[in-house]
Amino acid sequence: MPGLKIQKQPVELRPDLTMWKIDGPLDPESIGYIHREFDSVLETKQNFLIAEMSGVTHVSSAAIGQLMGCRQLLVERGGDLVITGVSLDIKSKLSAMGATKIFKFYNEMRTAINAYHWEVERKSEKVWLSFPPQLQFVPPVRQMVSRIARQKGYTQRDSFRIETIVDEVCNNAVEHGSEKVLKNIELNINIDREKIELEVINASDPDKIENLKALSTAMPKAPDAKMGQKRGRGLALIKMLSNSLDINFSGEGTSVHVTKLREE
Repeated sequence: MPGLKIQKQPVELRPDLTMWKIDGPLDPESIGYIHREFDSVLETKQNFLIAEMSGVTHVSSAAIGQLMGCRQLLVERGGDLVITGVSLDIKSKLSAMGATKIFKFYNEMRTAINAYHWEVERKSEKVWLSFPPQLQFVPPVRQMVSRIARQKGYTQRDSFRIETIVDEVCNNAVEHGSEKVLKNIELNINIDREKIELEVINASDPDKIENLKALSTAMPKAPDAKMGQKRGRGLALIKMLSNSLDINFSGEGTSVHVTKLREE
């Protein structure tokens, strides 16, 4: 048809994904065309559609409404319709229509594919950090982990609790670590839509390890612990804020593994 043009294209190395290359005006006359093209997507039983809209010249509320209906059907099937490559002018118009509250927008195809891994396949992402066993390195580390959680859709409440957990675990790793073996502390992060797992490994100090073992087995409750306090909460607060806490001791190092489920 003249005007709007939709080219269905496979996504390189991902045959289970579908991409629409949309060019021209998304006007009311295009609604029937969008409907027919979307029916062909449903027939393939593919539930994740990437709409590449760098070539869109005009948008109307009627056509965007049709795309919203398409997205709703995919969401009901466990998928989504996301938008990539849209110009600033078109995105501004979409925002005025309220579309930015419905659709997820990505700057490029790669980030849209990553969203598929995260949203649909529920794959986790891993981050590994290594930092010197000194207390001044803990604040930037905890802040970075909190930002990662926020970027991955965790709420401010969850992110703050995660930051608090990281602060306590890393401070304990510094304070109870060996002062003779100058080995970096390792922080391994595994995050997905449902949970974040943290593992902190330090070099053990034989003179401090028995005290740490005693603290870990006692694990008292912290009735007076407040979120605003910075120190003095220790393992009790970590246990209170997390869903599981495991500590393994060895001659080479102590590893603390914490799991925090996403609450919202």
